[in-house]
Amino acid sequence: MFILDANIRIGDFLFPQVNGVKITKSVDLLSDTAEVKLPMSALFGNRELGYTRKQLEGEIKAGDKVSITLAYLGVFEKEEFVGYVRWIKPNVPTITIECEDAIYLVRQKTINKNFKATTLKKVLQEIVAGTGVELAGDIPDVNFDKFILKNVNGAEALEKIREEYGLYLFIDDAGLLYAGLRQTKNIGESVSYDLYRNVVKHDLKFRRAEDVRIALKVVGVQKDNTKVTVVVGDLTGEQRTIYRYNVSDKEVLKKLGEAELSELKYTGYEGTITGFLVPYATRGMTVNITDENYPERAGSYFVPKVTTTFGTSGARREVELGSKV
Repeated sequence: MFILDANIRIGDFLFPQVNGVKITKSVDLLSDTAEVKLPMSALFGNRELGYTRKQLEGEIKAGDKVSITLAYLGVFEKEEFVGYVRWIKPNVPTITIECEDAIYLVRQKTINKNFKATTLKKVLQEIVAGTGVELAGDIPDVNFDKFILKNVNGAEALEKIREEYGLYLFIDDAGLLYAGLRQTKNIGESVSYDLYRNVVKHDLKFRRAEDVRIALKVVGVQKDNTKVTVVVGDLTGEQRTIYRYNVSDKEVLKKLGEAELSELKYTGYEGTITGFLVPYATRGMTVNITDENYPERAGSYFVPKVTTTFGTSGARREVELGSKV
């Protein structure tokens, strides 16, 4: 039987025990987040000097550095989250410390700048300048005829890029700001789950490609920021949108859309699976699913999101399945 262990540092304080932890990592979210639930007060000090009980709400503050390490004693140990305190929510008998990764540092910066004839990389460099955050090395070659940032913080500027240009931006596991397509950020690692061996529960559904109805909008973004749009698939189906850059030919956009549609209309599982702390899983991995009752259904899927929980009731990872790979 595994013995749970934790090492959670917030500012200058180390908490070996907590009421609960929830860590969310997703390629669809700008920042990784963590919630730490602690008792309202704790004893501070040592045997020689004595102990003093203090209210944690007064000792922990926004901006404090956070490190969360979770473990099974003697079996598994990993630093699962590094970031900063963003909010403190007092609730009797616990307080909740809401944290986010290095996007917190970008959020503190206010930007007022009009860019002319620039690139995505130059805009991102301006957004992160002075924050301590660096860019990943695979920023796509996207051109802007102009780009305006008016009295927004760095996180709002990144959200504008996400919303207007369909790019995915987040801090990767190396601590670098990634920008690009959703599934391109595959970290080259995989995790395997057998539905009857190392899965606590799941809500998987097995679907067939011919039963999936999707209306896919393909948006071609030009150098001057103008857009050309085509729609492929079933016009009455689920609406999805993808962006492609420096492509204006509608026939080319249609072929790109049909290729993307073939990946979305797959025969296989959809949903989530929940396991223990081991095997380790994080967003960007490939998850391999096997089922001894239906061996023909074995398949591999991109992992867009993982939610890890830890507390008095145990530790779990909920792994979301994305497109089949």
